[in-house]
Amino acid sequence: NTHCKSAELQRIMSNYSYLVLASATSPGEMANYSNYTMASHHEAALDLQHTNSMIDFVESNTVKPFIIPIIGLIVGAGMMQVEKVATVGKLVLYFGAQSFMNIFMGWVFRTHVTVHKGFVLPNNKTLEEDLHGCPVGFALTAFQQVISFFCFLVLFASLYKTSYRITPKHLTTITEVVSICIFGCVFAMNIALNNFSLGYVSIAVNLIIRSCLPLTTFLSQQTLSLFKLYPEKPCNKLEITLMVCGVLCAGAFTTAKIMGSSASHHSGSNQVLGVAMCICSLLCGSVNLALAGVLGEMKLSVYDTVAYMSLPAFIFLIPFCLIPKPVPGAWPKIFGFSRASDFDILRTVAQISPKTFWLFALSGIFSFAYNIIQFSIVHTLSPSATAFGGNFNKAALVFLTLLLPFLQVHKLPGSPYIYWIWAAVLGNVAAFSAYSYLQILAKRQKEAEDAKAEKGFAKQLTGEDEDEQSSSEEESSEDGGWC
Repeated sequence: NTHCKSAELQRIMSNYSYLVLASATSPGEMANYSNYTMASHHEAALDLQHTNSMIDFVESNTVKPFIIPIIGLIVGAGMMQVEKVATVGKLVLYFGAQSFMNIFMGWVFRTHVTVHKGFVLPNNKTLEEDLHGCPVGFALTAFQQVISFFCFLVLFASLYKTSYRITPKHLTTITEVVSICIFGCVFAMNIALNNFSLGYVSIAVNLIIRSCLPLTTFLSQQTLSLFKLYPEKPCNKLEITLMVCGVLCAGAFTTAKIMGSSASHHSGSNQVLGVAMCICSLLCGSVNLALAGVLGEMKLSVYDTVAYMSLPAFIFLIPFCLIPKPVPGAWPKIFGFSRASDFDILRTVAQISPKTFWLFALSGIFSFAYNIIQFSIVHTLSPSATAFGGNFNKAALVFLTLLLPFLQVHKLPGSPYIYWIWAAVLGNVAAFSAYSYLQILAKRQKEAEDAKAEKGFAKQLTGEDEDEQSSSEEESSEDGGWC
């Protein structure tokens, strides 16, 4: 009976494969395939094995985290083709692009299997566990800057003879050049520290911490205002309370994640290092936003940013690639010691896993494409709506990952940490969403007041107020005559 069922299953899978190929191949190719299947009917089990391997690939830890971002990209692109829901479609597309980039970088730095277990080490010992990720945050960020610059050159050359020709902004003063260099260095350090942290903490912890950007930005602006470098921002008690609540929830989430997943003191200390670097990255991002007000609006496009900031950022990051740091996971077994610089790790990866370098190049291309998508969305939506979307995307992705178990790459901590994690995510999303909503309302009110004041000023210049006042006086005198 078992043999009959197996033969019947093979026959069904063979027929299914035939039908699939019939819809995707030419008649000649189908004839060849038909002859092949008749000649090797008893080897149809290979089709079943291939199908099982495809299912295993879809269910693997590599594909699962990308399901939500890919769905977001497809749905968002489709919605943008319908005028009624085009604006919502842009936000959905932004969610998909931002989530995809965050998850891809987290996968490269932490979960990607660089070397499989069983690999023979230089000391003739066998690797007993898979070597995950490649913790080279500073080196990869520098590499991304170079890749993005070459992508820009290719795009610039391709569009040079067309009506879509790219014309970078001309820098005419020393102040603009200095501003570009400062922006580039701070921006590069923001990305590099964020990438560094992804090698030590999960993407969920990274995103929750980075959702606290509004509070750190507010604090940096207030600090600069003490030195008369930035206008003092009024303190709204409700907004500050919401930001503090969001940060406290992020802290509770991070603590629960570390305590619930630390299998050893070494693992816990590495996660604390990753959290510290993520906070430093957050502070750099806040300083970057504050410097935009101090140094003035440069009004740079995404192409200007790549053209002028990439090479200075690359040079700025090189010294940081030479600093030894603790390495996570099984990397100490590879080196024989627990500290190594980014260049040490890159040299080793070049020997034991050359294909990993293709991921580095791919990340630079993805980074360039993501920046173009983000820039396009920012210029078609209001900045406040984009900021709301960015903050909400980070926490929403974590929330969806917790909500959908089939997307979880790492096992969630048990009780009581899982309850703290759920409560912290809900509190973080609610607090920062409410804060962003208040920001949108405040900006709308300010725009309405400015428009009203501008309209009144225009009336004064044209003398409409005097005409209206004289006409009202004439009407009142006529009314008095009738009495």
